[in-house]
Amino acid sequence: MKPRIFVLMLLTLAASGCVTSERRVGSGPTPAQVIRSGEATGAVHWGGRIVRVENLRDRTLIEVLAFPLDGAGRPQTDQAAEGRFIIQSPGFLEPHEYAPDRLIEVRGTLDDFRNGRVGEAEYRYPLVMAGRLTLRTADTDGYPGGGTPRFNFGFGTGTFGSGGGVGISF
Repeated sequence: MKPRIFVLMLLTLAASGCVTSERRVGSGPTPAQVIRSGEATGAVHWGGRIVRVENLRDRTLIEVLAFPLDGAGRPQTDQAAEGRFIIQSPGFLEPHEYAPDRLIEVRGTLDDFRNGRVGEAEYRYPLVMAGRLTLRTADTDGYPGGGTPRFNFGFGTGTFGSGGGVGISF
């Protein structure tokens, strides 16, 4: 392979590694938008931080402070909150596992509203019938230093001792 082509390929690879895309996922409006519209119908993909869990005889209710989701469906707690909602899941969910401050992601369908309170203020929660629940272990989901796997590639020139050289890092 000619050196020029090799260098061009390395430059292309390095440039493509610098591009990142952080996309928001989710389906449907945010919880705050649903509350404002007064219409709670359709499929949603929401997530956030668990506020409270209530086990009833035949179902569990989970109050969630909503946050936008990243491309992998993780709640982005460094972003502005998007309102609150309640997840309804059939059967018993262990309150120790679904504890306050845990992160959760849900795919489900909206099924009306449930009136409640936040402190002394009245609040109208969108009710999500859970189709699939995913608990997140932490904001990072197991990747050191952040929420997504990272790969860094770089190259440059410099001096090593008395001679020149090229450094490549991974």
